[in-house]
Formats: sequence, structure tokens, C-alpha cells
Amino acid sequence: MDALDKLIQLANLSGALDLRCLLSGPLELDHAPAPAGEAVYHVVLDGECTVLRRGQTPLELKAGDIFFLPRGDAHVLSIRACESGPAAGAMQARDNGAVTVRSNCGEVAPGVDLLCGRFLYAPRALLIDVLPDVVYVSFSNASAPYLAPLVQTMRREAEDSQLGAPSIVTALSTALFTMVLRAWLAGQPSLAGVLGLLANRRLGASIIAMLERPAEPWTLEMLAKEAAMSRATFMRAFSAHSDSSPLALLSHVRMQLASTMLTHTKKSIADVAAEVGYQSEAAFSKRFKELYGIAPGKFRTENGLM
Repeated sequence: MDALDKLIQLANLSGALDLRCLLSGPLELDHAPAPAGEAVYHVVLDGECTVLRRGQTPLELKAGDIFFLPRGDAHVLSIRACESGPAAGAMQARDNGAVTVRSNCGEVAPGVDLLCGRFLYAPRALLIDVLPDVVYVSFSNASAPYLAPLVQTMRREAEDSQLGAPSIVTALSTALFTMVLRAWLAGQPSLAGVLGLLANRRLGASIIAMLERPAEPWTLEMLAKEAAMSRATFMRAFSAHSDSSPLALLSHVRMQLASTMLTHTKKSIADVAAEVGYQSEAAFSKRFKELYGIAPGKFRTENGLM
């Protein structure tokens, strides 16, 4: 398992394909902010549209583009009127057995064809925290040849109500997150934060060690050794990629692991604390509350999985 895979697992990430949208303009679809723990994505299968966000430059999307908002920010999808097409009609929705299809163009060919869905993740997921406000890639790009077949399969399953289609589109939506992130990472000339650390072979070794062995009594010297560096060199290199300190990052990793155990196992809080490197339940609870805003026990109760 590589470090990115581990971060995705820590985020308890899952995908959902909610809508197939067949739309004609002029039309503006207002999307309110998504609830906490939800990212939003749009896949443009055909046509063009514009994404508008308050205070940001409009982003033009065309067929082959995937637009992903890691923190589910409010946005508007703007669709221009077709020059030769009829005016848009009333919006209608129907369940085709795989997804809900929304359309305002009746029997007329749509101006834009979209797949719209969500990525769900655990509170304060480290991977989501370090992503920018917008992740934008194209599945028509030759540098990401694996994206087009995935999207075409999603499209086929979303339009044909075959046996098991809902399960298939859900699984493919989950896979879409990793593939979009992989394509986006490949196109970044430089990365910061955890992603920048992981991209550095030697520093990445120390991050992988944290993720694989969080209960170890890590010190800066031990982490530097994992990176095959002196303590001073390790700190300089780490600071060049991240505003956080190595031990602050370690603390975040430990709390992310703890939140997963609290909501997905019946382990006591003391056992969870020990498994993420805390000998004192009180010290663990204090740090957990600093990060999540509530005590571990209340976090477990409010997440409703136990």
C-alpha cells in the first residue's frame, strides 16, 4: 500500500453518482454549499458550461472535463442558449433505475450532458484538508488514458437500467476520486503540504512510516532517519514543503486514525489512544478535542456508527 492509498483509506472516502443532467440553456443552476464531509463533482460528457463561484474567475468547461470541489463550495452552473435550438422548457426528473435523470429539453438534443455526484469523507480528513478549493482535469487528456474508459462506463451504466447498475455507478464513482486525483497530481509542477512531502522520495519515506506505524514514539531524529537525513537537513527539507511541523503532521495522522477507530470499532477510548501512540487517555482526549472540537466519546455518539 502506498501513502496516497493510505490517506484515501483514512478519509473513509466513498463516491455517489446522483444525477444525469440533460440540459439546454439559457439556464443557471445554483448549488448551495454541500454539507460537511461532502465534496461535489461534475463530469461534462457533451457540450459546454461555465462554473461561477463568488469572487473567482469563471471556469469554462467542455466535453471531457471533470470539475471537483473538495469542500463542496457553493457554485453556479451556467449554460448558454443554443443558437439554433428551441428555448429551454420546464425541468423534469425521472428515475431510470440507475440514477435520477434531470432534463429541461424534452425530445430535443441537450446543449450539455453532465454526470453530477458527491464524494463523502470523514471529518477533518487530512487528504481533503491539503487539496486546493478546485481540482480540475480532463479525461480527454492523453496523459490520463485510464479516465476516459471509466467515464464512458459510468455513462453507459447511468443511461441503461441493467441489473446491478446502481451498485456499479457507486463503485465507479468511488474509483473516480482516486483516478481524478492521480491525473491532477501528474499535472502539478510543484506541490505543497502532505502531497509535496509524498512527492519527495526521501521525505515521503518518513510520511509512510508515520502512516504505517503511528503508535511508535516518534521523535524528529527517528523521522529524519526514515528519510536518511540528518535532523537539521530533514527539518530544512520538510519546512520547504510544508507550513506544518513533522510532529504536528504526526498528530493529525494519529487523530485521523483515531476518528476512524472510534466510529468503526468497539474499542475503548483508552485502547484507541494506545493504538495511535498515546499512553495517557487524558492527553489523547485533549488533543482530539483540539482538532475536532468535541471529546472522543461524544464524537463516537454523534457519528452514529456505534
